[in-house]
Amino acid sequence: MILKNCTLLTGNIGEVIQDASIVIKGDKIVDLVTSDRPFEKLSDKETYDMQGKIVMPGLSNPYSSFYISELGLLNRLLNSDLPSYEKFSKIYGYSEKIFSSHDFFEKLVRMAAYKSIYNGLTSTVIAIPVSKNLPDMNSSSLDLGVKIKYSPVILSENGINKALKDELLANDDISSITLLGIWGLENEDYDFLRTFMDKGKRIKILMVDFNQEDRYSMLKHGKGLLEILKNQNILSKKIDIVFSVNIGQDLMDLFATKGIRLIKSIRTEVTEIGFSKNILDLLGRGMKIAIGTGLIDYSLFEEAKALLISEKLNGKAKQSIIYNEIERTIFMNNYQFIGEEFGTQLGKVAAGADADLTVLNYKTGKYLFKTNTPFTEIALKVGCDVDIYGTIVGGKVAMWEGKILQMDQAEIIKIQNEINALSKETEV
Repeated sequence: MILKNCTLLTGNIGEVIQDASIVIKGDKIVDLVTSDRPFEKLSDKETYDMQGKIVMPGLSNPYSSFYISELGLLNRLLNSDLPSYEKFSKIYGYSEKIFSSHDFFEKLVRMAAYKSIYNGLTSTVIAIPVSKNLPDMNSSSLDLGVKIKYSPVILSENGINKALKDELLANDDISSITLLGIWGLENEDYDFLRTFMDKGKRIKILMVDFNQEDRYSMLKHGKGLLEILKNQNILSKKIDIVFSVNIGQDLMDLFATKGIRLIKSIRTEVTEIGFSKNILDLLGRGMKIAIGTGLIDYSLFEEAKALLISEKLNGKAKQSIIYNEIERTIFMNNYQFIGEEFGTQLGKVAAGADADLTVLNYKTGKYLFKTNTPFTEIALKVGCDVDIYGTIVGGKVAMWEGKILQMDQAEIIKIQNEINALSKETEV
């Protein structure tokens, strides 16, 4: 496969190559051809003239709670008087019941794959409540056109069941787990987490509201959550904190010194939890931060746009600084985070790299970049001047001209109608 006449974002910060061509064989990029090399020597029966379209490393999402958005559970609890953590605990309980149907679980996964591709994603980590029907599958077990890894969500406010611990340790296809309610863990649960990480796997801690969960920890253990985490020596580079708000200065410093990573969903904080404008504060401490989605929808670009606007309104730094930090935060870190779970290097368009690409179309002609932060610049344009045109995953076209190729449109509509009907029937 050859993609010629591309506006190429290589994945190196600030680098844009005009009129580039990409040569793909199998699931790898084997060559890049630029204007100073003769393209005529290259030939392939499958050649696409991109006419200046933007080609970038395939978008990677390190955390997606798609089941919450698909079932509309968060929106239906927005007007509830429940504290934030209680809302998420309630959502987990309803979702766990729904996933007792293996058939419905598979339909949700197919819909998540479709909407991920439509938003330009080529790889994603899906958080989903633990269920007896959680399939034993790796990222390539369903031919959906997007690479998927599962991160089972465990409601851990009453500890973790021993049988589940054994199952998770034995399953080599699971590269991470997500804990909701870590304040409820006992000593033997922390022993399991250390063993789990010793196997090269990651722990994602869904910390909805640190202040609230710290109070729950005091009520259950007579100790604050931060003190317990320090005493258990669980914090390390194998830990991701997801969606945390009310992060104080001491907690920020501790996370930074331990090499802990943070995955945030800005729009979720804005609409549901209470936004704390601390991205630049965290980055200033050397923390690595990525952006996840799924509570509202699947678009990393929309998350990026929300973050850019909120940080600019906050007025803590010049626009150029914000743009540079967001470039690193949203895009470069996302590739690294998810690449570690898949055991591959993502985020580069170069000879020898995986042929995972996202293609963008500029509606009014050829896109001319005006900053040294092209990924960030695009985030403000997607949906207005720029459309997501297609994706290539493992050297295979998954979406082109805005149309999914590996999923039947009639099937997609049928599945969506079934999901909508179940969501409507579910009492929350």
